[in-house]
Order: sequence, then structure tokens, then C-alpha cells
Amino acid sequence: MALLRCSKIQVDKAYSRADNVSTLLKKLMNITGMSEQ
Repeated sequence: MALLRCSKIQVDKAYSRADNVSTLLKKLMNITGMSEQ
């Protein structure tokens, strides 16, 4: 059970990290888009 719990936490961390990366990319795209105009 402990192993399953640990792996679930790691998966949650990975997903949250992916969300952070996608939001960061969106912010960067917005910044570059604004500078281009």
C-alpha cells in the first residue's frame, strides 16, 4: 500500500509540474507575442 501511495504522489507531482510548464510556456508566448506586435 505504501508503494502505491508513493507512486501516486509522484504521478501527482509530475502532472502538477507539467501544468506549471504549460502555464509558463503560455506566459512566454503571450510576452513574445506582445513584443512582436
